[in-house]
Amino acid sequence: MTSWKRKPPRVTDLTRAQYSGWDCCWCGKRLTHGARSAGRATGSSGAYDLSVEVYECGRRCPARPRRPTSARTGDTP
Repeated sequence: MTSWKRKPPRVTDLTRAQYSGWDCCWCGKRLTHGARSAGRATGSSGAYDLSVEVYECGRRCPARPRRPTSARTGDTP
């Protein structure tokens, strides 16, 4: 079984508060308790690397991408 990882949004899609780690990177809700790392948002501006660690409000975030229902591809009904 292979692990499936959700990638965080790109740096250019984040608000200032999301980029700074104050808000959830998926829904934009202010992070208070129970926040966890969502990974590293990547991006650059010319030669400058703007990649940053971003955070999510938790497993129950309404805007968090969900895991695909089937890991197998090419299944026929």
